[in-house]
Amino acid sequence: MVIYIDPLLTVLKNEIMDPYVFSTSSLIDSPNPSSDLKINNLVFMDDSTLISSSKAGMEFMLSITEEFYQINNTFANHNKYVLITNSLLLTSNSTLPPITFNLDLSSLNSVSSITITPISMTTSFRFLGVWFNIKSSRDFVKKQLKRECYSFAAIIRPAKLSPKQVVYLHNAILIPKLEYRMQVTHLSESDCHLITRSIRSVVKHKANFFRSLPNPILFLSQALGLINLFAHQRQCHITNLFLMANSSSVFIQSLFIYRLNLIQYNFLIRISPLLIKDWSIWSSLFSFKKDYIACTIALLTSTPFHLLHTQLSELLNLSLTDGRIPLFECMTPKAFKAYFPILRKRQLFYLSQLVTPQGTHLISWKAYYDNLVGQRGPGCIPYWYKDIQQVTTVPDSQNHLLDHFNITPTNDSSFYELAPCLSSPPTTRNWIVSLDDYGSPIFGKQLLVQASRGTCSIVHWISPDCESSPGDLIRLSPCPGCAAHTPLPPSKKRNADLTLCTPTVSLQHSLILPTTNERIRQDGVRLYYSRLDFDSDSPSADTAIASNTPVTIESSAAAVFANFPLVVSSDSRYTFFTDGSLINLGTPDVSIGWSWMQIVPDAGFPNSIATYAHGLIRDNPSSSRAEAAAIYAVLTISPRDSDVTIYTDSQTAIDGLRSCSCSVYSNSRLYYKTTNFELWAIIERTILSKNLTVFPVKVKAHSGNYLNQCWHLAVWPGLAIWPLGRGQMPIQP
Repeated sequence: MVIYIDPLLTVLKNEIMDPYVFSTSSLIDSPNPSSDLKINNLVFMDDSTLISSSKAGMEFMLSITEEFYQINNTFANHNKYVLITNSLLLTSNSTLPPITFNLDLSSLNSVSSITITPISMTTSFRFLGVWFNIKSSRDFVKKQLKRECYSFAAIIRPAKLSPKQVVYLHNAILIPKLEYRMQVTHLSESDCHLITRSIRSVVKHKANFFRSLPNPILFLSQALGLINLFAHQRQCHITNLFLMANSSSVFIQSLFIYRLNLIQYNFLIRISPLLIKDWSIWSSLFSFKKDYIACTIALLTSTPFHLLHTQLSELLNLSLTDGRIPLFECMTPKAFKAYFPILRKRQLFYLSQLVTPQGTHLISWKAYYDNLVGQRGPGCIPYWYKDIQQVTTVPDSQNHLLDHFNITPTNDSSFYELAPCLSSPPTTRNWIVSLDDYGSPIFGKQLLVQASRGTCSIVHWISPDCESSPGDLIRLSPCPGCAAHTPLPPSKKRNADLTLCTPTVSLQHSLILPTTNERIRQDGVRLYYSRLDFDSDSPSADTAIASNTPVTIESSAAAVFANFPLVVSSDSRYTFFTDGSLINLGTPDVSIGWSWMQIVPDAGFPNSIATYAHGLIRDNPSSSRAEAAAIYAVLTISPRDSDVTIYTDSQTAIDGLRSCSCSVYSNSRLYYKTTNFELWAIIERTILSKNLTVFPVKVKAHSGNYLNQCWHLAVWPGLAIWPLGRGQMPIQP
């Protein structure tokens, strides 16, 4: 926001006694008995320019200006103020509303507000003798130059002047005026040719030349020596560039270096702009056309002159040394021009920024996006990446670079050696990587460290894309079952787990993987669903038998929700009783049953039991797994953003729920030592994804509690056949 004040409209506020003496009645009384103050001259304020980034800042400066006028006994006509602002989204035909500035009143300022109408975005204004407009348009300067030439030609044509006199007047009078008006404007050769057309016509007329005479003859020094406007413009701009580059002023030198750095960043140039020999890639960009320094440097390449860093006075070397192969050499010109604002926003200058550390493959878009924002990349690959991929890689080769785009790896401080496992205390459980007998990497988290043997047991995780896409972000998922599958052996605190792969690796040949977050997310437990077989049977009015078709725990819970919709609560509060039981342990008929009941008191339901469900789990039998499965089934059918109260007689389930609800379970050091840890990780993810608030309540088992007995009746039949229909639940007398 800029306001200009015209000095010609500034007048003395009080009556002038004579040209050198004026009344001082408005000034503070002084001991001097004379009421007149004699000065040796009169000083009028020149053009005042106020620049601010906000309306409040402009109001503050205008308040100071009014106080200054009061002290100096002057007055400015506010109607002649000129306001320029780029804070409004305006078009060339927009009607601009006036803006009112509210000033601070004081003993020196009695003006409460000033209202000014801003000029249009396309209207040019004069600043320090140069004309500008907010849209960086050159049209106004072109019109000024054309008007000057037409006016000159109109005066010269009827005058009785010789051709040499006309050329002299043109070179000595008109050219300096045109130079002044275009001192920060670059015009093309065609623009200059069009502007000076009337001048060439007058010169040919005075010299009795045919109109078809080639124009270059007029510019020859051996002929008339008429100054070529385009050549003169180029000479002036290049001279200014040399003066800035070799200035003795430290400020000008610093400013020039800053502008070169800015050009380097704006146009993704890997070296100093002074060393660019071909600007054709950037010359059609609008941002290039409005950059005076960049246009002047590009203009310099059309001359035999050039600037060298060694010849500049203490000019720093601006070459960027941390990259290889600029991107404009790896893309089609059309794609580079169209997408370079996006490349600049992502600070992508070189192909080496998109290449694996080995320098042989282009990083996949998914890995680049994951590294950039820390989340899964979008499904749509951008066109600029496809263009780089098409130009630099071998087709159908998993992003293998062409030979001339291969980049020799360099020592980068961002890469570091992994620490050996032997350097870590035996009590610390780390994510590690080792090699199998075939030289392939093995990932996992330490489960048990045998320091005396130099080995450790790990929970095996896999990364399918690790070897095919070197340098990409490593994503791990639980081992679904491999040739060297080693199940988790039983211990005093837990049963054997056939689903877990827990191989033993050497500590001496293993390295610690640096991790920033060890929370198990959805991708890490998705495969576990397919390994947890879960049978569900739905109670009905008739006798129902448990289904023999195994389904996943996720689809089972969805089926339960579909067949038994909850009684919707108006306050999003739900109460459940859950239980799980284990029978025939150690026999082929071992089975786990789970059950839940929804309790809605004072709603007309028999014994307040609104609905219920039960089911079977056939793999990895344990009583704690049954309790956890019942809780997961309840959480799956609970609506989002609900308060869920769960009554259970299992203290293990209570402790697990409390850990999950506070989001610390899968970050715990004892995570892998917990029984059924993967199932509890699923429960934790469900609580977080559905934004549930869970209140676990402990109920003493076999204490005579009626509901406790009811859900035991629901669980035990769930192990074989449910004998009662919905209307046949036992009723409390």
